[in-house]
Amino acid sequence: MPLYNDEAVVLKTFPLGEADRVIVMLTKKHGKVRAVAKGVRRLKSRFGGRLEPFMRVNALFATGKTFDVISQAVLVSPYAGSICADYNLYSCASMIAEIADDLVSSHAQYSDSCSQYNL
Repeated sequence: MPLYNDEAVVLKTFPLGEADRVIVMLTKKHGKVRAVAKGVRRLKSRFGGRLEPFMRVNALFATGKTFDVISQAVLVSPYAGSICADYNLYSCASMIAEIADDLVSSHAQYSDSCSQYNL
């Protein structure tokens, strides 16, 4: 499986199976990426809270058949704490994340995704 590294903002997450979670991310070089974080819902997960919505991470992905697999995530900026503390800010951020998820294409070309990421 080829590996690639990219900076990303977590847009949304949803459960997959008993211990895994699908993470939808807006990346700098690859557009929107849907990836699986294995074991993230376990108590002793190595990812901790780094793959929650509104977190900015530097992630290492392994290309898979259906979903890419997140093998490593390093926190760049923890936006979630300040966003979740204010309900109005959380509502606005959720709306922006949902719009970004709808508008951005999956695995876009570099020139397109870089400008979309900067928005």
